[in-house]
Order: sequence, then C-alpha cells, then structure tokens
Amino acid sequence: MWRTILGVILGSLVGIVVTGTIESVGHSLFPPPAGVNLTDPAQMKSIISVIPAQAKIMVLLAWGLGVLAGASSANVIAGRRAVAGRVTSVILMGLAAYTMVTITHPVWFMVVATLGALGAAALADRTFGRPRV
Repeated sequence: MWRTILGVILGSLVGIVVTGTIESVGHSLFPPPAGVNLTDPAQMKSIISVIPAQAKIMVLLAWGLGVLAGASSANVIAGRRAVAGRVTSVILMGLAAYTMVTITHPVWFMVVATLGALGAAALADRTFGRPRV
C-alpha cells in the first residue's frame, strides 16, 4: 500500500515537472504577445484566441506527455500496480481540466486534450501496469 501511495505522489510530481518543462519550451518557441501579464486570468482569456495553433499544440503535447510520464512512473514505483497510474492520471487530468475551466479554451482544444490524456493514461496502464495473463 505504501508503494502505491508513494507511486501516486512521485508520479504526480513527475507529470507536473514534465508538463511544466514542455510548456516552458513552448513558451520560449512561441512567446505570448508583449505586455501580457500571464498571471492575470482576464488577460489570458483575451489572448487565447490570438496565440498561434503551434503554441496550443505544444500545450497539448505537454499535457499528454505529462500524463504518460506521470502515470508510467507511478506504476513502476508502485510495483506495476496499475491503480497508482490511474489515480495519477486522474490527478493530472484534473489539473488540466482546472486550467481549461479557468482559462477559456477552444472546444477543439478541450476535446483533443481530453482524448490525448485518456490515451496517454491507457498507454501507461497497458505498458507499465500489472502484466495481463
């Protein structure tokens, strides 16, 4: 049980670090418009429609790879117990959902983000969860 809890905690941290790192790379490749305060939700809502699609794709990539890395790590740390990866996936998808609720995103983005995260979670479960017999 302790390995599962540790797997969820460390897997969540791995997922957050991977997501943040990829998002940072995306922000450096596709910087926001000059003078925009990224900590102000009102300004974020206004620029989400004008940022390039490539920047949005980097965020989708970050969220998907974050779930994959976090859930995979959780499963391995927990001794291949798939429940650790599943809980970690729910936590990371919850953080993504919170971001999508607080900063209005296009519908296509929300659909692709959800499907990508679910696919990443399923891949981690299948690859690093308990082997099926």
